[in-house]
Formats: sequence, C-alpha cells, structure tokens
Amino acid sequence: MTKCGRAGTRAALFSLSCLEASYRVFAFFLMLLVLPMIFRVTFGFAGAGVGWSETHAMLAAATDPGLLVPTVSDIASKRAQMLGTEFSVVAIRIARYADNAGARARGVKLVKQTWVNTSTQLNLNAEPAQVALMVRGDSLASPLNPQFDANENQTFLGGPIDICVDNAGKVFQNKGGLGAAFASWRSAMLTAGMGWLASQTILDVPITTITQNTNGTVQFASANALLPTLTQGQTYKARIRRVNGGNSPLNGEILLTCDDNEFLTSYEIIGIALTQTGGRIRFYKQVAPFVQYGDLILSDFAGNHKRGRPFGSKPGRARKRVRG
Repeated sequence: MTKCGRAGTRAALFSLSCLEASYRVFAFFLMLLVLPMIFRVTFGFAGAGVGWSETHAMLAAATDPGLLVPTVSDIASKRAQMLGTEFSVVAIRIARYADNAGARARGVKLVKQTWVNTSTQLNLNAEPAQVALMVRGDSLASPLNPQFDANENQTFLGGPIDICVDNAGKVFQNKGGLGAAFASWRSAMLTAGMGWLASQTILDVPITTITQNTNGTVQFASANALLPTLTQGQTYKARIRRVNGGNSPLNGEILLTCDDNEFLTSYEIIGIALTQTGGRIRFYKQVAPFVQYGDLILSDFAGNHKRGRPFGSKPGRARKRVRG
C-alpha cells in the first residue's frame, strides 16, 4: 500500500469512529426524551466450585425489565465467548433502579439460563478463578452530568482462557479468539447503552463529638449545618474517615439518620470502647447518577479478584456480628 493509501485508510477509520460516537450521543438524547429507566444488570457466573457476578447499569426506554431480556441475553452470550471451559454465565438479574428524574424504582426480572463458550478450538481451559481481565470504561460525554465526563470505570472479567494470559499476567488478544470475542462483547455493550452508577458527594462535614447511645447506636454531632442539604428523619449512605487518626471501627461506610440540623445517629449498633475524636463524614446522593460507557478498553495485563460461592447458591448460616 502506498503512503497516500495508508493515510486515506486512517482518515476513513477516524471518520467511522467519529460517526459511531455521534450516533451513540444522538441515541442517548433520544432516550432522554421518553423518560427512560435506569436498570442494574447483574451477570452471574459459576464453575469449578466458585462464582462471581459482574454488574453494569443500563439506560433504556422501557419500564418492564422483562423487555430487556433479548438485549442482555445477547450480551451474556458474547461475554461467554471469553470464558474458559470450566466457567459459564448461569443467570442474569435485571433490576429497575430509578427513573431519569431520580425517583427510585422497584421491579426485578431473573433469567436462569446457561451461556457457555461455543468455540470449537482446543486448549480453552480457564485460568485460576481469581484471575480476571481488566477493562477500563471511559465515560460518554453528557450535558446532564458533565462532572463525570472525565471519569473512568474498571470492570474485572473473570474466567479468562489460560492461553490468553501468561505467568506474568500479560494478556494476549491474539490467542484463544480473545480479541474477536472482546470486540463483539464491547460492541454489544456500547450499542445497548450500558454504563455504571457513579458516586456523587452532596455534603462533607467535620465531626465535633461522638457519643455512644444506650441502645448501642452512635450519635455524631456535625460542625456544619446539615439542613436543608439533608432531610430530617431520612437515612443516608455515608462514609466516615479519619476518626482517631484513622484507627476506629467507625471509619468506613455507614448508614446515618439525620436527627436535626446538627446530630446524626448510626443505623446499626457499633461497639466503641475508647473515646472517639475527630474525623469527617461524607454523604452521597441517594440515587447514583448514570454514566454511559463511551468506550471499553481491554488492559494488556490481568488482575486478581476475590471469588465466592457459585452464583445463585444458597448461603450458609452466618454468625450475627456487631461492628466494633
């Protein structure tokens, strides 16, 4: 191919990429006109005595999760082509999360079906269960949530084929049909308008005092006004940090009820034997904003991800614990 020919090919590919991005932006705005619903779509995996789930969000012009079954089933089928023979997709859970106006919604559709790698190639055994392909999700620009335009999401795709990952964790897309399978899955995900739910901070306040209540819950006093950002009597998801210099059972995710303009009470019982001082509380928006994938990019290296029981198996009896 001549130099001019190569330049023309690159220009054509760039134009095609821009056209694809423009189409997805247009489709996104078209859905906004019909008040779409945000869904949480969870793909369940099992095999070799272990399991895991991979969850994405989806913006769709539908209210019945059952209407999304053909679309997400196609995604499951394409995702299965990246799995080693020991693993399979065994279920899809489609749950209504919220409408586009921010009101929470309920309604679940569970699809119990098995999708496996249908390739006829040999040597498609899987890597150990904890090995996972890492995929970076870039956000699609949106005027509704421009604060997330530069955000990225990371997804762990478990059960990769052994020959696609070497002992150093390097990923080879030219082996086991991985490159073609990923491209097919990526296209289905982007066409379906998949994305993720982002965390959005609504308030960040310093703590003045921490008191243990007689019923075991903990009361926090805020140095800043809580109202009207928070609503009195409502429970919020929050994160506490830097109490006792970071060494406290209070640090981490917590549910807090707004008592009034100054005080908050923990939802759960927390044991605190020592005096607790300092720290801050960060509150998050109750309904997480939807961020659509603008692109999905497979990393050159695999990572590790914790695995549990096979998806859908009944959990064992766990001892009730008190945080402390």
